[in-house]
Amino acid sequence: MISGFSDIRIPAEPENLARLTAFLGACADASGCDASLKNNVLLSAEEAFINICSYAYSAERGDVSVSCGLRDGQLVVEMTDEGVPFDPLSAPVPDISPGLDERTPGGLGIHFIKKLTEGCISYRRENRRNILRFCFRCGSGEN
Repeated sequence: MISGFSDIRIPAEPENLARLTAFLGACADASGCDASLKNNVLLSAEEAFINICSYAYSAERGDVSVSCGLRDGQLVVEMTDEGVPFDPLSAPVPDISPGLDERTPGGLGIHFIKKLTEGCISYRRENRRNILRFCFRCGSGEN
């Protein structure tokens, strides 16, 4: 977790997406992010959360811990799970040149997050936890 930031722990189940977006929306508002940036935060978090719900845990469900706050003009979001080890940044870059009907499914979520964060994203595995951190530049009109 990021010390001094707001945090929430929720079960990694898709029906908890509304709780996550309400939490992060309030965090973005409190940090002074404009509506466009807030939307990027929520879309990125939704992509990451749904991936955790879908792939991190097997039959036994687990939780996702999310920290959010402002540091050095950036809104920082950190999502932590205790699921199977997976570095989403090591996934191959998807080929987005074919039409929708011709594309191989998968891989677009992390690509989408990288675009929305302008590459301000990191992953680490620590103490049997996956930790995904992404950030957005608030106040300057840039991500």
